[in-house]
Amino acid sequence: MVMIPPGHSRSPLAFSTWDDALDTMRQFVLGRLADETQPVEVLDENGRMQRRLPVILNLVPRPDNAYNPKAISVAIAPVAGSSHFSRHLGYLYDVVLEAAPALHMLAAAAAPTPVGCHGWIALHDIDESEVERGGLVFGLGERRPGDRLWSWCDWGEAWRVNRDAPFSRAEMLQVGYRIERIYLDIPLGRLLDELVYPYLNLPLPSEEHYAARRGRRPGRSRPSPTVRVAVTMDDSGAVVVAPAEPRSPVKRSRGQKARDAAALKDLEAWHLFRSVPHEYQGIRAVTRAVWGHDRVLVTDRAGLQIGSYRPLDGLLTLTDERVRLDAIQALRAHGIDAKAPAGIDRLDDYPDAIVDTTQVNDDPSDDGRRWSILLVRDEAPSSMLPKAGAYYPASGALTVYARPHIGPLTTLLRRHGIEPSSVEHAPPPQPIIERNARAEAYAAAQLGPFRVADNSFREDADRHNGIRPTSCRLTPRAIGLVPGAHQRWLNAEVAEKPAAPVPDYLLDIQRRALARVFNTRDVEDRTGPCRLCGTGCHGTPSGIAYCLICLTLADRGVLRDIGTDGPWTDATIWALRRLAEIEFAGPPSRSQLPTILLADPDLADQAMLCRFLIPRENLGIARPARRLRKWRDWIELAGLAPDAVRRSRGIETLAADGHRCRSMFERHVDDFFQQHRIAHEVEPHYPRHAVLNTTGLRADWLLADGTFVEALGMLDDDAYAAKVQRKLDLVEATGNRLVTVRPEDVGRLAELFAEWMA
Repeated sequence: MVMIPPGHSRSPLAFSTWDDALDTMRQFVLGRLADETQPVEVLDENGRMQRRLPVILNLVPRPDNAYNPKAISVAIAPVAGSSHFSRHLGYLYDVVLEAAPALHMLAAAAAPTPVGCHGWIALHDIDESEVERGGLVFGLGERRPGDRLWSWCDWGEAWRVNRDAPFSRAEMLQVGYRIERIYLDIPLGRLLDELVYPYLNLPLPSEEHYAARRGRRPGRSRPSPTVRVAVTMDDSGAVVVAPAEPRSPVKRSRGQKARDAAALKDLEAWHLFRSVPHEYQGIRAVTRAVWGHDRVLVTDRAGLQIGSYRPLDGLLTLTDERVRLDAIQALRAHGIDAKAPAGIDRLDDYPDAIVDTTQVNDDPSDDGRRWSILLVRDEAPSSMLPKAGAYYPASGALTVYARPHIGPLTTLLRRHGIEPSSVEHAPPPQPIIERNARAEAYAAAQLGPFRVADNSFREDADRHNGIRPTSCRLTPRAIGLVPGAHQRWLNAEVAEKPAAPVPDYLLDIQRRALARVFNTRDVEDRTGPCRLCGTGCHGTPSGIAYCLICLTLADRGVLRDIGTDGPWTDATIWALRRLAEIEFAGPPSRSQLPTILLADPDLADQAMLCRFLIPRENLGIARPARRLRKWRDWIELAGLAPDAVRRSRGIETLAADGHRCRSMFERHVDDFFQQHRIAHEVEPHYPRHAVLNTTGLRADWLLADGTFVEALGMLDDDAYAAKVQRKLDLVEATGNRLVTVRPEDVGRLAELFAEWMA
């Protein structure tokens, strides 16, 4: 292992641990504490004595990470026969990655040798007086500034392993310490470069490079604020001191002029926006339960949400201010006494903007609540709308960031029935300046129906202007597998030449990804070209071979639903119909897409490319032209479910054997039973039970040997999850057998039901 020397920093460097790594982390920490190794005592960053148990850890680049392809995993040090997946503990935070770009360089150069670093498990003494009283393993008074506690919770009978408290009270009493968490000891920034660059026989970056990292030119310190004056003498000989004329505008004034100039263009666009009537039809108000709370929504005839109403304060927020009077009429028809603001016919100088009441102040120095005023941009999600101002309900103050916006934004609040107590102009805080730069870059990128490239928001060279659509690199043969009219929606660059060699550590990840997508363990050690782009990768004896990039694009797609149809919609419809023809013998369920069960390489090529063209994500476009489609909408649009009946929680359709299924997920499982001749009864009754089954609970299927089967597709619904738990308790109490199937299991049904297959 190539070891990074310790940074000897008194400040702890933490990393994020998620639920999928909790068991591994627990076994590692408790195992190390059970060893005879003794903790050492050091002074922490607050000058307090702390006990630390030294550990050696492994740093692994993880380009397969869905959130950040530049992620680095923290793992247990390698042991024979293990993989970094089984040793995974968590991920370095993005702020650490920004301060340590040399880590990726070191990993690539050292491969296949792993890269290691030093760290420690932070420990604290147990408050014995609290233990004797039966309380926590530490007292409230023991918590001090600087503590980062995993164990800040109460341990009762309901305690379960979780990220906030992965270790139980009994476990910590057994080892004799209150376990805080694992920290890393890595030199960052220039210190790390001075270790890595000589190891790679590379010259160190220039002083200009480090100065650019710090955000200023080399040799220049930030000047102290001063006041420039001009000293003159009047006719009487008296000395006159007066402010001097500025030599050049300061940075803030230049930024303000740019914001004001952009705002003037908004005024022209808003005048045109108001002059065109809205096109919504059948506007109505509906009451819906959202996360256990009733909400009054304003929708059009097709169910597109236009706004929402808060009964407590009578606030009606809309995504299109032109429909306010129609929305008020719809609320009255719904039985709500909604009132129009006084003189609304004169409040006609409003902007094309949204009043967002859910946002928390972006300024970390101010913990107050505020409403954000967001400027609408076509085909952009709410998170990518620029902020034009803020309203503080507690004080009634409206702050506007560009002077031309003062009048329109004030009018917008008045149309909401709010009269600001004060209206002021002020430059936005730095976090909002950065957000607005990203939002404007997002709009300027003109992504259309393409998904944003996974690393667009993390470009080191240009954070704000590096936004680009997802694209792919394909050979002419691969592009030709898609009909000519749909090829442009692959957004593909023609791969005329072979790709550069792939690092060994990436090949290992590619191999695992291929095995997971095609549900096979038969992946060869040798490498060859990817069938779609030519990049080096592993393959199977049958000839299936795809690189990590192509597998990732098949998993995520290159398109997104922007709420506006066009030729790209036809490409998606073709892809769905082609998949139904070559792979699923019927309409696919969304849960089937992550796995490809095809052994023919030519058909697998088409199945991969079809997945490129199917939108997966719903970004919540701020103001779509139509309701964003759910999976069942796409299936119906493609004409793949002619016998389907739309239900509130899915598409009810017929399986191949004529059984009626309540969702596409259930139909897929039922078709699997039919295909493999597994006898099954639909919706059988569970055994009666005096406590657990007094209402006639039913399972999804009953197999010939008496085994019940449940397809669990909505576990995020509390009522559904509670009913499932009652069924699990019932099966345990009555001694029956139950097999549960989740959407992520659709690719391994043959494994789950191996003993029933002929």
